[in-house]
Parts: sequence; C-alpha cells; structure tokens
Amino acid sequence: MKLRPVRGTHDIFGEEINKFNQISKVVSKNAKLKDFREIQTPIFEFSNLFSKPLGEHSDVVLKEMYSFEDRNNEFLTLRPEYTTPMIRAAITNNLLNDIPLKIFGIGPMFRRERPQKGRYRQFNQINFEILGTKDVLADVELISLSNIILNELLPRNKIILNINSLGDKHSLSNFKKNLAKYFNTHKKKLSNESVKKIDSNPLRILDSKFEEDIEISKSSPKIYEFLTKEAKMHYENLKKSLKVLDINFVEDFNLVRGLDYYCNTVFEFKTNSLGSQDTLLGGGRYDGLIKVLGGPDIPGIGWAAGIERIALLMESEKKINSNVHIAVTNEKFIDYFLHLQKYLSENKISYYWNYKYNLKKSFTKANSSSASHVIIIGENEFNGNFYTIKSLLTGEQKELKLDQIYNFLNDKSR
Repeated sequence: MKLRPVRGTHDIFGEEINKFNQISKVVSKNAKLKDFREIQTPIFEFSNLFSKPLGEHSDVVLKEMYSFEDRNNEFLTLRPEYTTPMIRAAITNNLLNDIPLKIFGIGPMFRRERPQKGRYRQFNQINFEILGTKDVLADVELISLSNIILNELLPRNKIILNINSLGDKHSLSNFKKNLAKYFNTHKKKLSNESVKKIDSNPLRILDSKFEEDIEISKSSPKIYEFLTKEAKMHYENLKKSLKVLDINFVEDFNLVRGLDYYCNTVFEFKTNSLGSQDTLLGGGRYDGLIKVLGGPDIPGIGWAAGIERIALLMESEKKINSNVHIAVTNEKFIDYFLHLQKYLSENKISYYWNYKYNLKKSFTKANSSSASHVIIIGENEFNGNFYTIKSLLTGEQKELKLDQIYNFLNDKSR
C-alpha cells in the first residue's frame, strides 16, 4: 500500500488551505457585488461533452483527459475545464430563459499534464461566465472584475494584462488559412509537435513553448490583419473602454488561448514570478459554443484562474487570529468552564481550548497561534465568580463578569 498522494496531486492544509479560503472569500464577495450566481456541477460528465467543444485534435482531448468506462458502459470524463460543464448545467436547468446569465463556480479540475510549479493533475479553478450577450461591455466587465480580484489578492505583484482578438468565424477562417500556408513554408524549422498541427489547427503553434516555434511565430501573419469590420470595431471598443477604466494592457497578437472554442476577445493576466507557467488567469469569447452543446444560438464570454498559482504568489503574513484561547488550570473547574463555553457560543465568539489543565502550555499554544486574548479559569476566578482576560496584543489584564466579556472583546478602542 502506497501511503502518498498520486503523482500530480497533493494534500492541502496549513498555510495553503488558509490561502485557498481567502481566495474563495474574495472571489465570492466580488461575485456578489457584480450579481453573479454561484453554480456547482459534478466533477465528471459524459465524455462527448468535451471532445467537440475543446477540439478533437487538441492536447486536452488527445492526451490530458481522465476518461473511463463505467459499469453501464457509459464513457465518462473527469472535467478538464469548467466552462463546458457550466454551460451544460445552464442548458439542462433552463437557466438561459433569462439572459444575460451571470454565473461563477469554484472547484477541482483534472488534466494528465506534467506536474510543475503551481500546476497539478488535480487543480482548483475559479470560473466566471456571462451568457447571452455579445455587448463588448460584458468583455469589459469580466476583465475589470478579474483585475479587481487579482489586485486584492496580490497587491504587491506586478501583473500584466495581455489582450488580443481572434475575430469572428470569417476572420478566423481566413487567418487560419494564411497561418497554415506560412507555417508550411517553414515546417523544417518547427518542432515535430507543431508540424502535426499545421493542417489540424495552426493556432496551437502560436502558443507553443518550444523555442524554435516561438522564433518562427514572431514573423507569422497577425490576426489583426484579417479582422472583419465588425470584429475590428469590437476590439477597438474593448481597448477604448479599458483605457477609460485605467486598466493597463499589452496587445499580444500571438495570444490564442488553449481551447478551440474561443473567438473575438481573448485575454490573459500574466506574472513574471512563476517562470514559464506565467498565466494566472485567462479567458475570452466563445460565441458559438452554447449552440454546439445543444443550447440556443447565443454568445458567451468567460474566464478561468488557477487557485494554486494565485496562492503561490500570496504573501504568508502572520496575522492576528481573532480566536480567544481558554486556559483552565484544574479539571475541578470544568463546570465553570462550560458556562463560559456556552456564553461564547451564544455570542458567536470563536474560541479554542487545548484540553490541557496547564496554564503555561495554554499560553504557549495561544502565543504560537497568534491568538488575541486568553481567558483564565483558576482558583481565584472560580471563588470570585469572575474570569480573567489577558490581551496578548497589549498585555492588558482584566477581571470580568461573564456578561461583560462580549463588550470587552468587541471594544475597537483597545
């Protein structure tokens, strides 16, 4: 029996789980402010849900999905991304009857990739989606929201917004033809992986990590040259609105994102602090995806962010824990302690007791946990019908009756 996590997975505890919880808290708070509804979907779906939308020739479908056949001979897949399941849920539950629909979700995804810094085979992801509008202001709202969340979580990190437009179907079709033609003339200099993609999807070569591909791509045709009038207007309006909001951005004409369903706006927030895995958050438009999945022919846009990568950049600051620690010097005072415990619970005051009748050990634990106060129960307290409360921040010590404790702990002037 192997008593270790499977390769590409890890246990989350301690400081990391605190960071995860903080990320979820910030995400949920900002989602509520923007009127996004939370949604949760099963971690596995029917396999054919992913194959066509993600691209039958994409690395995700060909190499990275965890798929299996169950006892009913159904082919199932652990979700490799969240957009498709969220749209499936919106269609299944008739949520698209009232559009635009604004939804978000947080949960684990699964891809059989090479494990590396901030990227696991089971990873946790945040997704935001707006379904049912092609208005560029939906693009702006999602980019603005992601900018707010990242700045709140990572205030001291340099994060750069990269944007591009893949255009509409006509723009993208012309671009792919010209891109394939260009790469065919340079195929001897491309990696073997990229040569295989020239005919199936040359866009994937643009986000290749191989040095030879990156060099060849520098002189490749740019999508902006092939944008239709409507697509170009959408992109120009996006840039104009971002400037109004003072959101700085860099235009990256090789930015295409990793999945086949994207069109028009695509964007990524990047950092230089994580090496080659530099993307913290990315997304874009997918105006034909909902119809492909069996829903109405309506547009959509969304983004996803990896929680592990964000957590890597969050500072591990030692914060004062609001918990109150209780020190009981002898088990004969247990009834007196239970009265205190009941009072704290009723007043929603968090507390901790280490189940040890030892004053020194209780204070050691409180100090190591950065607790704010210690409530002492001993001979003097029991006989005098009071509780001694000591602040670990100021050293102040008070003898208080039970009904005075709440006001003392919530006195902001202390």
